[in-house]
Amino acid sequence: MKTGFTSIWILFLLILGHDLCRAQEVFIVERAGFSTREYYEYAPIPYQGNIVFTAEKRIKFGKISTGERNQFAANLFMVRPLGENEWSEPMIFASELSDVNINLGWVTFNARENRMFFTRNYDAGSKDAMAKAGIYFAGYAGGQWTGIQPFQYNDPAINLIHPSLSKDGTMLFFASDMPGGEGGFDIYVCTMERNAWGNPVNLGPAVNTRRHEIYPVYHENGRLYFSSNDHPGQGGYDIFYTENVEGQWITPVNLPPPLNTRRNEGYFVALDTAHTRGYLTSNRERARSNSIYEFRLNIPAFDSCRLQKENNYCFTFYEAGTMDLDTTNFMYEWLIEDKRFRQESVDYCFRGTGDYNIQLNVIDMISGEVMFNEATYELNIVDIEQVYITAPDTIFVNETIAMDGHKTNLGDFQIDRYYWDMGDLTWVSDSTVTHAWYKPGKYKVSLGVTSIADTPDEVQKACSFKEVVVIPREENITAVRPEN
Repeated sequence: MKTGFTSIWILFLLILGHDLCRAQEVFIVERAGFSTREYYEYAPIPYQGNIVFTAEKRIKFGKISTGERNQFAANLFMVRPLGENEWSEPMIFASELSDVNINLGWVTFNARENRMFFTRNYDAGSKDAMAKAGIYFAGYAGGQWTGIQPFQYNDPAINLIHPSLSKDGTMLFFASDMPGGEGGFDIYVCTMERNAWGNPVNLGPAVNTRRHEIYPVYHENGRLYFSSNDHPGQGGYDIFYTENVEGQWITPVNLPPPLNTRRNEGYFVALDTAHTRGYLTSNRERARSNSIYEFRLNIPAFDSCRLQKENNYCFTFYEAGTMDLDTTNFMYEWLIEDKRFRQESVDYCFRGTGDYNIQLNVIDMISGEVMFNEATYELNIVDIEQVYITAPDTIFVNETIAMDGHKTNLGDFQIDRYYWDMGDLTWVSDSTVTHAWYKPGKYKVSLGVTSIADTPDEVQKACSFKEVVVIPREENITAVRPEN
């Protein structure tokens, strides 16, 4: 029996084309091995080493049957890993909660994985195409999920959907179209206070817009991922992240291609603390069918990344065997880059690398003429052989800066690609980048390069890093989106 619950979940499926620009991409995105093109499949989440996800498949006598989509209620399914990119056949998860006449999905677990929150229609038997949905929770006991209870802020007149529980169980994020928001669906959070959930708090205009923000996924490092069809992005619904810094949610940051495309993406779930691998949901292959995709960071490992040394272009010149001219009418004059310095020693900074001619002459103080040349030096200045990051040492929060690797000197090493690690879970592949950090701290910025080679075994690698200190401004925090 079909209800409008799917219409709420999948409302972002617009018929759009997509264009993946792979020239400088650092992530690989591929359809997950357990995901098909036959049904709507979305919202994957780890559970006891397995993957639980939501899908619309026919359920009959405890088995999954085939058939045309748009005929089945959404339910929870689970797959088990069998090997590298090999998975078991999907099985019904929490069959005691499943019902052919009710839409059930978008699950989130507590840290002990014995309590879950999920989304479900208020009215299981409704034929209304826009049937409302709310959040429910259940506990695991005696080998099954029991004690289903409605979330205390459920209201049959509004939707509360897409719950995401913080790891410590103190914050519950969700999407809702309740009155008083910024637009259509907004992101809200309830905080556990004295063993009870506090009132829903709208994340405010920095996050929510006049249109829709949905699919919140909160990670233990403080990042909140969500989808929006109004914040500037690649097109359709894009995945963004925000973070609460000193009590304010920063301006959402758009994830780069191919994580986002011109079609629609949502439900970003990272499987590691560095957010280098995980899952997302997208309709990038078929405009009217969601699938689950796996993403992973595609950057070479740079095992010997060394602290960058600064090139020195400043020197002190003096002549060790100079004559004592104090009692004569003569004096020394240094000639450096057409500049004259009448003193025994001189401190001088050159503009950069190159070959320089330095002369030390003896000058007649009365006539001002050169009496003779005391010494001539040929100075060759070269940069240290290393990957070199041109970037300021200290910047302000939200200050967008440009960085490049153009002064890298590796001798005969011919650079093929540049790989930046900004130290804040941001990676970019280009020789020149711009970036802004949205909270104070000391960040390790790394730049690795690979060489041009005929075969993969011949590829050479080199890497350097430098520390960038980000200091706070006096005014309130409002993040600037990195322009990567």
